[in-house]
Amino acid sequence: MGKGALRLTSVLIIAMLSFFNSVKAQSLDETLSNLGTKIAEAYVQPVISAFGSNLNSGWFNKVPDAKFLGLDFELKVVGSGSFLQSSNKTFNVSGTFRFTPEQINQILVNNSIDPNSVIGQGIKNEMLSKDFDVNVSGPTIIGSDKEHLIVKFPGAVINGQTLAAQSIDVAAVKGYLNNLSALPMGAVQLSIGTVYGTSASFRWLPSVDIQDMGKSKLFGFGIMHNPGIWFPNPLPINIAVGFFTEKLSVGDVFKSVATQYGIFASKTFGIGITFTPYVGLTKETSTTTIKYNYSISTPTGTSTSNISFDLSGENDIGITLGAALKLFALNISADYKLANTKTASVAISFVF
Repeated sequence: MGKGALRLTSVLIIAMLSFFNSVKAQSLDETLSNLGTKIAEAYVQPVISAFGSNLNSGWFNKVPDAKFLGLDFELKVVGSGSFLQSSNKTFNVSGTFRFTPEQINQILVNNSIDPNSVIGQGIKNEMLSKDFDVNVSGPTIIGSDKEHLIVKFPGAVINGQTLAAQSIDVAAVKGYLNNLSALPMGAVQLSIGTVYGTSASFRWLPSVDIQDMGKSKLFGFGIMHNPGIWFPNPLPINIAVGFFTEKLSVGDVFKSVATQYGIFASKTFGIGITFTPYVGLTKETSTTTIKYNYSISTPTGTSTSNISFDLSGENDIGITLGAALKLFALNISADYKLANTKTASVAISFVF
């Protein structure tokens, strides 16, 4: 690969990573530290399927040829974007919540009780010792950063004092990605073929320190096989079966694993300068593990515990439609996946 191609590859990688390096000053771990498991699940859910769909996209732009032995290398930079629904920018859920001293002071003042009085201190210590069943609403991780989490205190009788129901604004929890409409992702991929109609692909991303989130790591691999190699007569189009899997981690907060298998087809027209339409029908799955430190206030100070839970993406059947234009050694491709989470992918490849 020439110096110009290397420079272009570097520019594309940096462009795809720039989104992540522009996230908010407060880390995602700090945001989640205010939330118990059920509320945190509702907060991050909108991006889970998007991560899975991105990881399961952009893997192919043609089917390997039905030949016994060939030497084909394709190095490409692929970028994908999973589209997010506006209806998922807010959430409303019931769960448990531990109020902070500042929030309890607000509840007391709103009930005409002096937080520094003997009665106020007694109520505060009692409230700091328990979780409350509450209703919570506000922006999800992709919502507006101008909106905050709202906790509806249901009211209670504590130490003989009746506290009225009221709403508490939790400013530390807001839309982390600020009205994001599509979640981007990028990777470098090397495909090697062909042996008995089979090609192998490897995908990775250079380790990069994402501001306030930690280092990211990505690696995946896949295989496609063209059964036409075993037929006595060539098929009018190339058809293959394939399997791909990929892992992505960002800091210690989350790790995503996505897998797909399916049937793929393509047809190339031309020589030297070629045009290749392609299609894929896939079955997809994805799981994301969320880990963070959950901090709660107690009468004696702050207590921190480790929270970990798994969320499955709503990834199922996907139909990918795309086309590639090859100008000698340069290949440009674009496709669109029809699925529960719709995703567009573009790639620039160097074929040699």
